[in-house]
Amino acid sequence: MKKSRNITGLGKLLFYARMSLACAWRYKSPSVLLKASRFTSIFFKHKLVKLASGEYKLDFYMPRYPSEAFFTALEDKVVRRPPRPVSVVLSISKACAYKCPHCYQRKDDPNELPLATLVENVRKMRDFGIVAWAVEGGEPMLRFERLEAVLKEIRGLEVWVNSTGHAATPEKIRRMRELGVTGVMSSIHSVNAAEHDAFTGVPGSWQRALDFLRDCQDEGMLVGFNTVLSDRQVVDGGIDRIMNLAAEHGCDYIQLIHPKACGAWMGKTFDVSLHREAVEIAKAAQVRYNSSGSRHAPVLTAQVYEESPEMLGCCCGGIDRFYVGASGEVQPCEFVNISFGNLREVSFETAYARMRKAFAIPCEEWTCQTHADEIASVAGERLPLPWTETERLIRDWKPGTPTKVYEDVGIYR
Repeated sequence: MKKSRNITGLGKLLFYARMSLACAWRYKSPSVLLKASRFTSIFFKHKLVKLASGEYKLDFYMPRYPSEAFFTALEDKVVRRPPRPVSVVLSISKACAYKCPHCYQRKDDPNELPLATLVENVRKMRDFGIVAWAVEGGEPMLRFERLEAVLKEIRGLEVWVNSTGHAATPEKIRRMRELGVTGVMSSIHSVNAAEHDAFTGVPGSWQRALDFLRDCQDEGMLVGFNTVLSDRQVVDGGIDRIMNLAAEHGCDYIQLIHPKACGAWMGKTFDVSLHREAVEIAKAAQVRYNSSGSRHAPVLTAQVYEESPEMLGCCCGGIDRFYVGASGEVQPCEFVNISFGNLREVSFETAYARMRKAFAIPCEEWTCQTHADEIASVAGERLPLPWTETERLIRDWKPGTPTKVYEDVGIYR
């Protein structure tokens, strides 16, 4: 049974007014309040989701309001100097039974970070102020003891688990709920079961994912699809079809990820004109599905819209998010196959400092596109590029166009 509801129109306006008053009372600083209001105002374009707990989700990537994680995330941007990232995508294992052709981990080192080292660095990132976590594999249900150890350390924060549902059991699902998991995302790449199963290489994977999401929702967690559609599928109406399927199954969110030339698709080329058309269609779909007229539809979160110039631009490199691979490589993003150090060899603080130096200010351009060819030109059979090669590669990278919202607020000046 669906336990969340979407709020649009006047209800959303009244919520933002109340939230502004709460922030004014909390900060008692006109300059901080102004920055906070400007930063959160970009989320007004989204549907507001009210949870059964009485908390609210302004945006898929922001912690729920009024949790302490939400205010930490806000303060990471508008109070702390230098600003800190809000979120991390953390892979706990490369173990996976699926054979998805686009997998960004396909060429990664299969040797897992030792559990003690993984937990130590999770604590470091938690204590540093990372409050929004996407924990994934491979397939985390296959290495549940590692997932459980991580979830214990970040309980009370904004935690999502990415899982196909493979190897899930009622006991594992119940344990995730007990450890405070906010929501679960599962890969659904087609409304057609046979087409999806052919993509993953595993018969029954489509139905398994849907059953898994239903079971997670029954335990009170938010649920949604992680969906990769080709440019051709988008142009041919694929977004509406996937949204209808998600609505049919009571999903809360759909994260639409555009194809990337990384990982198993390293060096892949895309039709430029078709891609541009697909980007515009996806951006328009997000506006439409976040309108009052689509109040009861799931929330569409299209990366091409969320990271557009009018929103947050490219968030990688510790601007808003970064990635830690299963073997311990610290990357600017899961879709940018370069490393700023392996946590077996260097401290998190060292790798993070290197990354922030390289990504000093937020920019509009997507690193996964602008530098894909350069990375592919020096990539071998193993990814990501190690720090020694990354250091040489990024030496001549030029800064892009500063992202407007950060320029306006003056956060990274």
